[in-house]
Amino acid sequence: MTNSSSKRIITIDILRGITIFAMILCANIGFDSNLPAWMFHAQTPPPTYAFNPDVPGITWVDLVFPFFLFTMGAAFPLAMRKKLERGVSRWEVSGSLFKRWLTLTIFAIVLGNAYQIGASTRPEIIKGLFSIVLWGVMFMSLVRLPDERKSRLVNNTGLLMLITMAVIGVDYMGLSLSRWKSDIIIMILANIAIFGGLIWMFTKDNMRLRWLILFFIAALKALSSYAPQALEWVPSFSCIGWFFNWEFLQYLLIAMAGSIVGDKLLEHSRNPQGADIDRLHIIAACIALAAMILQLWGLFTRNVLADFIISAAMGIIFVALTYKRRNIVTWLGYFGFAFMLAGIIFDPIDGGITKDHCNLSYMLTTTGMTALTGAFVLVLELKWHIKGRGLSGCGQNPMLAYTVTNFLTGPVLAMCGIGAWLNTMCTGSPFWGMVRGLVYTLLMVAVTCFFTKKKLFWRS
Repeated sequence: MTNSSSKRIITIDILRGITIFAMILCANIGFDSNLPAWMFHAQTPPPTYAFNPDVPGITWVDLVFPFFLFTMGAAFPLAMRKKLERGVSRWEVSGSLFKRWLTLTIFAIVLGNAYQIGASTRPEIIKGLFSIVLWGVMFMSLVRLPDERKSRLVNNTGLLMLITMAVIGVDYMGLSLSRWKSDIIIMILANIAIFGGLIWMFTKDNMRLRWLILFFIAALKALSSYAPQALEWVPSFSCIGWFFNWEFLQYLLIAMAGSIVGDKLLEHSRNPQGADIDRLHIIAACIALAAMILQLWGLFTRNVLADFIISAAMGIIFVALTYKRRNIVTWLGYFGFAFMLAGIIFDPIDGGITKDHCNLSYMLTTTGMTALTGAFVLVLELKWHIKGRGLSGCGQNPMLAYTVTNFLTGPVLAMCGIGAWLNTMCTGSPFWGMVRGLVYTLLMVAVTCFFTKKKLFWRS
């Protein structure tokens, strides 16, 4: 469960690694490969891939963002409780949260503007080289070195070079820079990082209060969905909309649920008694994973009633197998089934589960699905000491992994002609469509794990 040398909770790293693997895979599979609709976002189905918010359901692709939010929340106690226990003041920890928000906000804007490189009229080799150099500059700006003095020097040099790259991007590459162009995923994470971190600090010794805040967030989300006129008095702050939007904070529901799990995992890592995994725990963990996978059938095909009945039956079997063997795995399973079943109940109330626009059913269901996946991963780790080194390596270095494909390996493949060849091969071919996705994804894993082994982590 815990890596003794780094004192990391491996389960969180593996979950985050699974999320990043799925994120890169779903973004790079062949979109013209005749792959089935469940290989894409439920609301951007083939053959047009046009966004349609009225399409209910979820696919495995729709799990990527909530899984990442959940693991982000689960990491709050691991990162901050240890700082506080070392004597770091709350003001200092709050300052580090602000720095994290600022770093992620700037990073989101840099990425949002950098995505324009592909549309530049410059030759492919120029665009590829510019992207690779930009990735190197981002590396210098964000890398965290063991020597803090060297780290600051490298980071500051990287920031100066980033400004130079911005000038070159405008004058030579034809980019149009704007603070309103940002990576929306990273921008949401920036807001969740600071607000979620402050909520965790405020409730770190009062779990009941954190549950109350979680229910309050859920109630506000329900109010905004079912009676939006009740919140018309809330100011919009449109002038700062480039970095803050009230809708970003709805995702605190998933992150704060994750923080509750994170505290439980940290508590167990420090006092692992009673975590013996027997045959019934293994069976129960497999049932938890099967229940998670079941949602990808039931909610996508809209067999919601059958999905709820079968899921509830699986939850009852899980409880029957484990109620006399309660430990961290069983607690995580109960937590997951409770959230997931609540989410399925809200499906008809919300008019069908949807990622965009995000509804309460989606948040509750995916929170439960993440927890059930975590229970399965935890059994693998506790019973067979499976570390998932490739996945955990990506999970420890998420921001580096997030950028590798777009700004390093992707441009390299494009300049070598392999990218164009893969695009040609995957047209109309589901096999080559998957091959394309796996090539880009496995390259991301290899590059990220290389830097992780070298202990070169990006600040995130």
